[in-house]
Amino acid sequence: MAAPDRIHGKNGEMKMDPSGGVTAVTVASINKWDLDMSTEKVKVTCFGDPNHVYVQGLPDIKGTYAGDFDPADGLVIFDVAFGTVQPTLELLPSSLLPLIKFSGKALLDTKIAVDASGAVTIGGAFVAAGPWTIPASALLAAA
Repeated sequence: MAAPDRIHGKNGEMKMDPSGGVTAVTVASINKWDLDMSTEKVKVTCFGDPNHVYVQGLPDIKGTYAGDFDPADGLVIFDVAFGTVQPTLELLPSSLLPLIKFSGKALLDTKIAVDASGAVTIGGAFVAAGPWTIPASALLAAA
């Protein structure tokens, strides 16, 4: 990929459908997210192997998010964290490339941090609660 194809994170976006449906809307005041798609590795080393040998298992989809507390946002993130419905998350590296998104149902945890000398912030973690889709390389090339 040539350097001009690289993008800045300023247009990143976290969307959510709190009902678990397919109509995800932007979660306001989020300014950071990360997604870890590491796969499990299982050791299958046997007698006589010249080194450790592993097989690859399933991806363990999980991540974190952070942002600024804004009561005008409706505090939906707290409703979801304490609710019983698994929301649908959509994570977009750039809202300018809407077809490039990571999405699926999730279980959310959330927190709020209040600092006398700083902004009130929110954040949390999520894990997959079902199958997730990731952008295909063909989508990345077409973007």
